[in-house]
Amino acid sequence: MRHLRVPKRETQTVFEAILRAGFLAPRARILHDGDFTLVPVDDDAPPQLGDEFAHFEEVEAEQPEVEPHKWIDHLKVILPEDTIEEFGEFWGNSQEIMGDLLVFRIEREVDQFKQEVAIAKLMHAKKARLALCDHGVEGEFRVRQLEPLALRIGADILDLEQIARLDDEERQEQLSTRTMVREHMRSIRIDPNKAYYSIRLGAERWRTVESAEKLREIIGRPLSVADPYCGVGPAIVHLIKRRGLVGELLASDLNPDAVDLLFDNLHRWGAPNMPKESAPLSEVSPGWRVGVADALTLAQDVDLVGSFDLLLVNLPHDTMEHLPHLLPMLRRGSPTLVRGWVVAADDDLPELNSHLVQLLHPVLDGYPIPSLEKRRQYNATEWLCRFEAWLEL
Repeated sequence: MRHLRVPKRETQTVFEAILRAGFLAPRARILHDGDFTLVPVDDDAPPQLGDEFAHFEEVEAEQPEVEPHKWIDHLKVILPEDTIEEFGEFWGNSQEIMGDLLVFRIEREVDQFKQEVAIAKLMHAKKARLALCDHGVEGEFRVRQLEPLALRIGADILDLEQIARLDDEERQEQLSTRTMVREHMRSIRIDPNKAYYSIRLGAERWRTVESAEKLREIIGRPLSVADPYCGVGPAIVHLIKRRGLVGELLASDLNPDAVDLLFDNLHRWGAPNMPKESAPLSEVSPGWRVGVADALTLAQDVDLVGSFDLLLVNLPHDTMEHLPHLLPMLRRGSPTLVRGWVVAADDDLPELNSHLVQLLHPVLDGYPIPSLEKRRQYNATEWLCRFEAWLEL
């Protein structure tokens, strides 16, 4: 392809001039050539571009192959076009990138092509190592059921048949779902095969920090924070990284695998005396209680009753049932804050809001009565909702 060889400092000026003249090659890139750049010229441009460009050298250069902009463009290389058109409405785009994992859902109408979909998605997501199909959450701890379907090793993408040919040790290592994610400049160790985590809730965790800082301004001291459904600790990392925001802390979860990752994360975030593997809730440092615990029994410990300024209740399917068991842990005679999340259908919101009003009172003077606010669609019929209750008990 024809290119004009232009000193770097003149690139923008020449680019705009060629564009105005109608000589710029569409969908081609400006290339680097030492202290020069190569500006692409349309093949249909005249042999002589005119006096404005006459003093620039014209050279031939190969343009790099243009990468598809969407994962489904890669699928067109793998499946016949008529197949893609036949199932066009079902391909969807539901996926999450978690560290080097690509987790996606697939409609049952195209489930027969999930292997091809996984390969196409991995071809498109250059930094992803492993593509897994998400079959939903199961069990007491609501852990994702993930099916590995495609694996990147170096420059190669392996399908299930090729993965099966790896020796047992390498296959186990390569299919590990333990990874590191970055969220608002913080690193968090996760394993979605063992403990629930969603990067889509990152904005909610950041708003928790904003509300916590507001509460600290009101009470004038570091907060005593309780997160009894903390998982691997994504909400906690943002709180403890704010200087002077957290004083005492309770971080617990019923899932031992989640607590194992929590200990790893807290250790990397600088918390001292972290156990090396999951253990029952205990005071690991003065004022810091961390470990495996059933949230429903925490208020039976007299040391925890009336101890916390900020309570996080992130068990969306059971929050309303658990909330009465947790409220005794809130501090009396001082402003407190409860932030919680609930999965609910539109028709259920009025009744749930009425229940919230009955549970969460008296409200701090000047603050609104708590109510559920729809944050995002959870499924076809339900919403993930959030409430924030500013109280003075």
